[in-house]
Amino acid sequence: MTSNFNVPKHSRQEAARDMDSLQRDRFELLSAYIDGEVTAAERNQVQEWLANDSDMKRLYARLLKLRGELQKLPVPASEVTAAETTHHVFARIDRRRLRNAVVWGGAAMAALFVSALSGVLPGSQRALNFAQYQDSQEVAEPLMIAVNRPVIEIPKAAVSSPEKFSQPLKIHGNTKKHDVN
Repeated sequence: MTSNFNVPKHSRQEAARDMDSLQRDRFELLSAYIDGEVTAAERNQVQEWLANDSDMKRLYARLLKLRGELQKLPVPASEVTAAETTHHVFARIDRRRLRNAVVWGGAAMAALFVSALSGVLPGSQRALNFAQYQDSQEVAEPLMIAVNRPVIEIPKAAVSSPEKFSQPLKIHGNTKKHDVN
């Protein structure tokens, strides 16, 4: 079987540069025709080219041969199965969870250590002294609770005379006195 894969690259590049836009359009249309991606009008145009143009017939034959050879190529088998891939994904997720748990647990332990250490340090006794008596020889004032009589006299509110704010209220022609307090 002869193959055109041994053609030097520079000759392919030169051929591509030499091909004008009309030839490129014809090539693309022919390739789309082979793939079945053309409209009815385009299909009729390509069939007319194949019936009348010997260069198009050769190109068509080469493209069909190339397509056939590509379809015959073996598809490489996957090196890793789907089960192995999912196993690796879940193992990675588990490692992240474990790492997060270790980080948060370590942070919690560090916080506990710092709080325990702060209770042992010499300067921390000041915080404990707030709850203790300052000096046992000092006598504190007794706590006084006023139940019925207040310790401090509360002044009485000024009382106004009731006549001052009274005004007549008219209800359907009858006059009554109404207090506005």
